[in-house]
Amino acid sequence: MTDRPLKIGIVAPYDLSEPGGVNNQIRGQARALRHLGHDVGVYGPASSRLGGGEQSLGGSVSVTLGGTKSGLGVDPRSPAAVRRMFQENFDVVHVHEPLTPLVPLIAVWKARCPLVGTFHVHRENGHRLYALSAWALAPLVGKLGARLVVSEAARRTVARHFPGEYEIVPNGIEADAFRAPRLRPAAMAGQRPYVLFVGRLEARKGVDHLIRAMPQVQHHVADVTLIVVGDGPDRERLMALATQVGATVQFLGRIPDEDLPAHFQAADVVCAPALGGESFGIVLLEAMACAKPLVASRIEGYAALVGGAKCARLVAPGNADGLSNELVWLLESEDRRRSLGEHGAAFVRDYDWSTIARRLETVYRRLC
Repeated sequence: MTDRPLKIGIVAPYDLSEPGGVNNQIRGQARALRHLGHDVGVYGPASSRLGGGEQSLGGSVSVTLGGTKSGLGVDPRSPAAVRRMFQENFDVVHVHEPLTPLVPLIAVWKARCPLVGTFHVHRENGHRLYALSAWALAPLVGKLGARLVVSEAARRTVARHFPGEYEIVPNGIEADAFRAPRLRPAAMAGQRPYVLFVGRLEARKGVDHLIRAMPQVQHHVADVTLIVVGDGPDRERLMALATQVGATVQFLGRIPDEDLPAHFQAADVVCAPALGGESFGIVLLEAMACAKPLVASRIEGYAALVGGAKCARLVAPGNADGLSNELVWLLESEDRRRSLGEHGAAFVRDYDWSTIARRLETVYRRLC
């Protein structure tokens, strides 16, 4: 009976109605596990009606944590919704960010089946919530039959306050979806070099330093354009900065996930200039799946992922001159770009969801 399909519940920590990296990971995980034949349900807070078989565990409240705006499931109806969820008689429940208020905490507390918890967050200066409440949260961490982290950086953040064994199971991507040829997007239809940024427009992403780097890049590389995909609280400020410094930038706002591969494929270089707070860097994997070279900040999460992979040029965070130098170095040589892109395409194979799902399946069966 060890090969029988499992009934798996996945609990999301953040508003499932809103876009977000953790939500994308949860949906990719669910699709990959279903492809292996398992019965998978996705549950979490939601501010509006959900589709695709996902179920709400109450409403959400928008808060800012670590510089990122998130929708947390702080709803008095959530405990009852979690109790109803557990009537499903799961073989295993996988809770993402299990110590995030309030839905994940309730799910861990109420569970009477095997539990898996994945910790995503990395904080260079320590996690304030963990530090303040470790004494109260430790019993809940003790209920986790398996503690997973997406990276070594994430492990250091949580293990500092909750010692124990943690297994690194990284984030995944559906690599084939990024490799399949796509039509060139209208915003990138011109025959000119394109630098691409994808992410939320907030201070910790470091986009202002990339914009400040672009005039120097433009001085060396004719007609180069920075394409910014994403939205957030800093958009107006960044648009004003681009005008102020004379950088050629197109702000496309948030685009549908299914359109992302076309933008990666049309780019010459992908830049990830984050200042910190990144445990992993899924955008880096998406760029590598499209065989694109990277210029990225040398922060813990990024360096641990690509530092030795020969697919990225790493720069000290917040260093606009360093970004411009590396971008020019790559844009001036097609051979350099091709070499980094080929290394990245080979490296990313281990992060395909087909591989990650098998690793999760092993964890689940071990607990069951």
